[in-house]
Amino acid sequence: MKNHRRDFLKKTALLGIGATSLGACTRYLPSGSTANFYINHPKLPKVVVSRKRVIKETVGLRPFRQSGPRVELQELGKKTIVHNYGHGGSGWSLSWGTAMLATELIEKANSQDIAVIGCGISGLSTARTLQNRGYQVTIYTKEVYPNVTSALATGTWSPASRLLDPEKLTPEFAEMFQTACQYSYDTFQRLLGIQHMVDWMESYSIRSEKPPVGNYNHHELHNNLYTPSMDFYPRPTLLAKKENPFKLSTVYRSPTTIFNIPTYMKMLRDDFLLAGGKIEIRAFGRQEDIDALPQSCIANCTGLGSRELFGDEELMPISGQLAFLVPQPELNYRASMSGVYFIPRQDGVMLGGNGINNNWDTTPDTDVTDRYLEGVQEMMRHLRS
Repeated sequence: MKNHRRDFLKKTALLGIGATSLGACTRYLPSGSTANFYINHPKLPKVVVSRKRVIKETVGLRPFRQSGPRVELQELGKKTIVHNYGHGGSGWSLSWGTAMLATELIEKANSQDIAVIGCGISGLSTARTLQNRGYQVTIYTKEVYPNVTSALATGTWSPASRLLDPEKLTPEFAEMFQTACQYSYDTFQRLLGIQHMVDWMESYSIRSEKPPVGNYNHHELHNNLYTPSMDFYPRPTLLAKKENPFKLSTVYRSPTTIFNIPTYMKMLRDDFLLAGGKIEIRAFGRQEDIDALPQSCIANCTGLGSRELFGDEELMPISGQLAFLVPQPELNYRASMSGVYFIPRQDGVMLGGNGINNNWDTTPDTDVTDRYLEGVQEMMRHLRS
């Protein structure tokens, strides 16, 4: 018995020495370290792509204005009109900033009872900003969510998207943009953590080859609009092979902000009503309809409607089609390649990537959706499994 016990102890000791030696030869990686995460390439969940998983297709009209969003005061007969419209593809991103600028103009009217025309993201943000400064607010609108243009937006941080014609840029507009952009960014960051209305997410830009070097209006516009202090996001990083989740060599990663539109719009509407606001369904086809309002000061947030209502011929629609797949809660990133992108939201995996100037048609095109599906399938083929 003693001999058996002695042999057992010897074998156990040798096993311990072997394990210790093996540990000395193996690189220790803490469970939370970056090195541990990238040792076998990061793994990303795949989008399940199928025509049968398409749950809706929509076409929204971006209210593009050649000289950019109009935020200004206009005296019209006995009414004071403060305009806040024409944001192109930047309406969500700039919503709080232009609402703040419009409210500052309204303060010059010396009226506590304010009418807001329009119940999209600009109208609701303006109404809430006014309430927070003590105003009585009534929203007059032809439609409410989900039947508003803002419900058909991508819902991602894009403050300079289809903002204006670069040739129309002025120093005054750049200053206005910088103020609005900074204020909006700060406000959105304060909404983080509330029912996932606003989220941060990694974004991957996948390219089959390195982009050519050249001068683009987009880059020039960006440089003329942004100041160094507005560098809110880390610059896109070209990923090394060990940290690249895709099989293609040219992949950039950067964090971005997304807005979960259904939750966000419901929050704005509910907060507006809880604060004593009123919503009245009413259509406006001519300026006489505005004259009939009991309020003397009106915030105009009608988007493309301002073309007819106020004769603004600078406005034109830029249509954008989206397709939604069945939601996949496990998706925690967005990606784009060859002009097609996908963004996971609570209301579905959103696919998009088109814009048609001066197109008023809101009928979804099945060929466009098929192109989106093929584009995302191609991305998934390049994703490491």
